[in-house]
Amino acid sequence: MPDFCMRRPCPECPWRRDVEPGKFSPQRFRDLAHTAMEGGLRPLFACHMTQENRERACAGFLLVTGWDSNAVRYANIQGRYDPASVSADGPLYATYREMAEANGVDPADPALDGLPEDRDR
Repeated sequence: MPDFCMRRPCPECPWRRDVEPGKFSPQRFRDLAHTAMEGGLRPLFACHMTQENRERACAGFLLVTGWDSNAVRYANIQGRYDPASVSADGPLYATYREMAEANGVDPADPALDGLPEDRDR
């Protein structure tokens, strides 16, 4: 299991509410919105502290929206991911949309269309 994900959001995790927005550009959040979409075996939102080609799923992503990803559910079935092994020390954004908007993405940006949190909108 240690290769699948981080156990806690890192000190600069964009999912953390106590991290100053702006470390990553709004375009980066647009580009990664598809990782939070429901269904499919989409790429995981990886921790930016992991090495390329050795990425591990971001703990903040897993705690907030990870279960909407079939790739995360599949990893759980395979025994590579235990949701109980991931936790946060502080408050996280409640949704991908909330995190993206806090980091400068326009609420009407089409890149955010189809996020799980928009099902009831």
